[in-house]
Amino acid sequence: MKKIIAKEVNPAHVDFSFYFDNDGLKSVGGENCAVYIPGTRWSRGFNNDEWISILKQAQAVIDDYEDGYPIDETLKEWVKHADTSDAESIAEFLTITTGEEWAVRSFTGYSQGDYCEVVYCVNRHTPERITEIGKFWLGCGTEFSIDDCYGYYVVDELRWEEGEKLRQYLADCYGCKPEELEVYLYDGEHIVTDYRKMD
Repeated sequence: MKKIIAKEVNPAHVDFSFYFDNDGLKSVGGENCAVYIPGTRWSRGFNNDEWISILKQAQAVIDDYEDGYPIDETLKEWVKHADTSDAESIAEFLTITTGEEWAVRSFTGYSQGDYCEVVYCVNRHTPERITEIGKFWLGCGTEFSIDDCYGYYVVDELRWEEGEKLRQYLADCYGCKPEELEVYLYDGEHIVTDYRKMD
């Protein structure tokens, strides 16, 4: 039986932007089922334009309340402690305004200052999926090509196990049986210098 080849991509060439181009992470279908990663002083954030629009809506409600204008009854408790710089507060705002539960999870990377928060709809994204999103945003993962097709992403904890769990995960991603996969892990690189004799 011919094996399906899975090769880990050189870490210097891993590109997580393809993962974040996934329409399932954006509201392109018209429904707000996106995930948001608010920007920090180190990064712009994910779905940033839409996130800023939500912040402006929330701030408009706060401003109306403070100026004595009537606001939606459902937002009256929220507005008393609202803070547009706090992701938890905005998740609560989204829960009220969309009718679906929103939550926030935070992640740290390997270097000091590597940090992000992921704001997501609980009904549409599993905790495992959010863990994956947060870790990939911080670059805490790797990429595999399977049968020369790139874009099979694996979080670092799973990659480091180097066992059957990793093989099973890759097989599930590709849609084959684990025993059909031959897995090659990145093990470094070296430069070979070629010489030619001068005539």
